[in-house]
Amino acid sequence: MLRIWPLLALLFSPLALANNGDDPFADDPFADDPFESEVVEESSNHQSRVELKSYYQNNNLRSDHPFNPGEPLFSDGRKFISLDIELESDWQNQWKTRARIYHQFFVDETVDEMADGKKDAVDSYLLEGLVQWQSKDRNLMIELGRSKPQWSNGYNYDIANMLQPQRTLPYIDPDNALQSKGWDMVSGQYFNGPWSFAGYLVLSDNPYVDADTEAVLRLGYQENDSFSLLLHKVEGQNLSYGATYSSLLTDSITFRAEWTRNSYRQMLSILHIKQKSNYQRLVVGSTYTADAGWSLTGEYFYNGHGASKQEWQNLTNDAADSTARLRDNQSNDPTQDYENAFAGLDLMAQGWLRERYVSLMFMSMESEDLWQLRFSSQLSLDDDSQLHRIELLKSISDNLSMRLQWQFFNGCDLCEYGLNPSSNNIRLTASWLF
Repeated sequence: MLRIWPLLALLFSPLALANNGDDPFADDPFADDPFESEVVEESSNHQSRVELKSYYQNNNLRSDHPFNPGEPLFSDGRKFISLDIELESDWQNQWKTRARIYHQFFVDETVDEMADGKKDAVDSYLLEGLVQWQSKDRNLMIELGRSKPQWSNGYNYDIANMLQPQRTLPYIDPDNALQSKGWDMVSGQYFNGPWSFAGYLVLSDNPYVDADTEAVLRLGYQENDSFSLLLHKVEGQNLSYGATYSSLLTDSITFRAEWTRNSYRQMLSILHIKQKSNYQRLVVGSTYTADAGWSLTGEYFYNGHGASKQEWQNLTNDAADSTARLRDNQSNDPTQDYENAFAGLDLMAQGWLRERYVSLMFMSMESEDLWQLRFSSQLSLDDDSQLHRIELLKSISDNLSMRLQWQFFNGCDLCEYGLNPSSNNIRLTASWLF
């Protein structure tokens, strides 16, 4: 059983820290430290934010996908409508409640839904729901409920968000608010000048280990140079560690680094060869912002949890061979062959499959008539496959914005990005704020 009682004593002491509630989809890849306090006037108010979003995506599918045994698993179109409601109430700057409710009105059948078939026309989720108390001098805060801490300050790789092993940043799907769904927890925070101290006790939703609870302690420092240290304990597992560092090197150049070490592997169990006592991840990146307003971000990512060369070869060869036998009606063991094919698809849906990546992102400044261009690429250094995305953003008014997005997946048939069922896709999104 997880020994968390010493952590509880720290959690409810003056050295306790809660989650910041920052939006994980912020465009700024080097956002300010989420634990920086601010002084506000006392008041009682109620705020709400409602966003209606809709998009249509057309997929150009690979005609001979190596993991598709011939069934209609991949859709050539995807329709999506969602309603995102956020409510917040504040009483005298000491008590606050926050709730975020998310409704999906219609989602086409996708690869992720193969096991369950088409989803219902309407699905509802509670992304956040919490009660917060803070002292009058705003240096002590306690929260109870569902929330999602945001400790990473990167764009593509959010490894410091240790409660969420999967990728959750915009590179996966900037229109999917489910990526910001929180966990049920109790947490506390304390500020002392540039220092912050945090403790979290969480009901576990870890997909890689069987556990009921998790706990995190965080020490943070925020000045011109900022850093944080994280201790993460999952019931039944050894301690995991994390650290972040960011600095404004010049008026136009920022630097960031993040590192984590886990005693267990955050990967599906179908990969067996790499058995180690610890698995590490490292992100190093920098952003240059020109006087003209455009910016360029580069990141290197090492993922010790990813598939080794031999593991990847075994997985992809088994899945491709099984799929070929099923297509040709030559399978002597259809059950095993379907398991092999679907295991490959399940792994693809997880992301961060290999060990070494490089990413680049260019963002133009917003023009006078509110146009903006964003271009980003990810390259797997293990197999030279690439993912490219071009986005054209337009603010129509204070309430209406649109985005045209094109993605291209390139690489060999059994390479990470070459295995995507869609060789390229185009999406048009409209978002209304009320």
